Amino acid sequence: MGENNDRTEQATPRRRQKAREKGQIARSRELVSMATTAGILLVFYMAGTSFMRNITGLTGRLLGLRYGRDSLTVMRAASVDMMMILFPFFAAAIVFAILSNVLQGGILFKPISLELSRLNPLEGVKNLFSISALPGLFKSTFKFILGIILFYITAKKALVILPLTSAMELHDIQSIAFGLIGKTAIYAFTIYFVLALIDYLYERWKFERSIRMTKEEIREEARESEGDPLIKAKIKSMQRDMARRRMMEAVPKATVIITNPTHIAVALLYKKDQGSAPKVIAKGKGYIAEKIREIARKNGVPIMEDKPLARALFKVKLDSFIPEKLYRAVARILAYIYKLKGVA
Repeated sequence: MGENNDRTEQATPRRRQKAREKGQIARSRELVSMATTAGILLVFYMAGTSFMRNITGLTGRLLGLRYGRDSLTVMRAASVDMMMILFPFFAAAIVFAILSNVLQGGILFKPISLELSRLNPLEGVKNLFSISALPGLFKSTFKFILGIILFYITAKKALVILPLTSAMELHDIQSIAFGLIGKTAIYAFTIYFVLALIDYLYERWKFERSIRMTKEEIREEARESEGDPLIKAKIKSMQRDMARRRMMEAVPKATVIITNPTHIAVALLYKKDQGSAPKVIAKGKGYIAEKIREIARKNGVPIMEDKPLARALFKVKLDSFIPEKLYRAVARILAYIYKLKGVA
């Protein structure tokens, strides 16, 4: 009881997915049964006359010995005809059952697993008399009582009409009987369908309650899906160190270092023979800028001071070519460097 009180949080999408993978969804068997019944009633409503005519024809063929006198041949032929007559009802029942399952959460394909505990008759008896079986017992009892009430009402109406049928034609008697049966079927279906909807709402409430989570479970799930914050921070730190190390290794290849002069340093690489624009291969502020200048001095890379240009180049992404608006300023510096080196 205490554990259920701790489960105060709504289930996360991941928890719902895990429950679905285990075959746990909110589903009412009562609603599936009523959907199946609805399919049968719909076919009967649309083709009831044809159905009765076909049944009458089948009965006539049997009594008229049109299938022959061999019992096996008669059974085989009559079975085929009966299956053809009943096929629309079976098809409608299957289609409506599938639709009701889809609307309640889709069709699940759960791996088949043999649970030996379900084969134990003692476990079955325990489940039958357990507290969890009380709602099912209550529903069955309530439906049984409703069935008796409907049967009583139908029988009472029939007894009132029955004396009047003695003076009627057979066709009129059939019409009255079919009308009485049809109304009873509609009343029964409506009542039981409402009960099925209530049962679905109850099953949904029970399912939502069963997958609720504690606050600790939500935190644990977040750690599993996103990773431990300390580990993530360590990984990011390592990634930054690796990126910085690669950047520093590229500084000796630079054509020129543009500085602020001390706060910012940007390393540019320009390959004259390829004719492409200069590329930012390293940049940094503060300590990183100082390290870039230090590596540049050790490797004889020219260092040029240009505050506005340094600030503009620092905004360019690493390993990206400089924008066209900076071509003129950078070209002026490159031309000066090439002149010092004696490169035409």
